Amino acid sequence: MMTHNTSSDSYYMELAEQKPFGYSVTENPYFKGFEFEKVDLFWWQRFASENWKLGFYAGALYIAAIFCIQNYMKNRPAFELKRSLFWWNLTIGILSMVGFVRTLPGFLTVLTKGGFYNSICVKDGFDIPTGYWCVAFTISKYVELGDTIFIVLRKRPLIFLQWYHHVITLIAVWLTGPLVEPISRWYVVLNCMVHALMYPYFSLRAVNVKVPVYVANIITTLQFSQMLIGFSVNMTSWYLRHNGYDCARDPLSINVFAFVYGSFILLFGKLFYDSVIKSGRKLKEKKKQG
Repeated sequence: MMTHNTSSDSYYMELAEQKPFGYSVTENPYFKGFEFEKVDLFWWQRFASENWKLGFYAGALYIAAIFCIQNYMKNRPAFELKRSLFWWNLTIGILSMVGFVRTLPGFLTVLTKGGFYNSICVKDGFDIPTGYWCVAFTISKYVELGDTIFIVLRKRPLIFLQWYHHVITLIAVWLTGPLVEPISRWYVVLNCMVHALMYPYFSLRAVNVKVPVYVANIITTLQFSQMLIGFSVNMTSWYLRHNGYDCARDPLSINVFAFVYGSFILLFGKLFYDSVIKSGRKLKEKKKQG
């Protein structure tokens, strides 16, 4: 494990003394925080807490905007936007890769040293990169609403899953983020991992680069797996709390993510069945007939 001398880091010293949000701070994090990662976490927590309705407002505006644009584009030619879409997806993909690399070490440290229970229930092992990228993760849910704008401007099919998962994730993350729960590491790391693969794939597709079908199937499988794992860890924390274990979970957060991941399992499960299992069977039948 890489260690760093943090004794001369005033930001780290102040953070450790304050026990941020009730957490102990990791003494020697795998990665020392970069200067841009040393943000005022307490300000962000207060801002999100005091403006908890912002996610609902943004979600309502988003839904109104995409359907208004879709209606506006009905009798107009579609925008191409290939280059813009390429850079949009690539940028989000790269940021997701960085977020994954920066949050994974802290997550693995808590998971391997404290165990599974600590990783979902105990406020332990807070580190600077994780704090920053959890804030960035929350803000990114507003940015990702732009995905659907590209779809309607290019007059591509707009399915329920596309806009529903964006708006419900934004509301859930913005509403529960200020609670700064240990289980959030699971959600952030899993999401960054999937997006680190998904968005670069979309960027290649945007400029008509032929990508093997199995790559899309892997991404869809990972998406569905993410929902299953997210639902499982959430309900495990509910079970522990319900049976008298000390678990740093808020009932609101448990209920919100039970609904979010439960609905995602149904929607992404259908996508997984249609695009991976069903299409795989058809491909095998074609090969047999050929």
